[in-house]
Amino acid sequence: MIGVVVAVLLGAGLASAAWLSSGGGTATSRAGQALPPTTTTVAGSAITSGLLYPGSSGDVKITVNNPNTYPVTLTSVTANGSPTATGGTGSCSTTGVTLTSGSSGTTIPANGSATLTLNNAASMSSASDTGCQNATFTIPVTVAITSA
Repeated sequence: MIGVVVAVLLGAGLASAAWLSSGGGTATSRAGQALPPTTTTVAGSAITSGLLYPGSSGDVKITVNNPNTYPVTLTSVTANGSPTATGGTGSCSTTGVTLTSGSSGTTIPANGSATLTLNNAASMSSASDTGCQNATFTIPVTVAITSA
């Protein structure tokens, strides 16, 4: 019996004799770089409803591409230069077309795209040349995103 008690005490002593330790150091990680979004022309007319004429507004359709490996949220679409016209009935050097800035809050998936309609975002003033009739307008834009 004494042998059993001694064996139990020795076993307990061995278990409590284990060494414990801790230390410090550094760990590293690296952030990626956000890639800028791009836009592509939507098949068909850029203006999807409300054809433009002096004093009117119409919808604009835009596809925003997200080249990042994470989803993003579209925060704004703003004009970035002068609109140009193609296919008019004559000279259309003064388009009279402007884009109202907008935002959508649309989430665009990682490595994906989203096609949006900006309601009444394009307008034409009375300064538009007569030759702009039946023209299609290309409006340069800046698209801002944030991580979703």
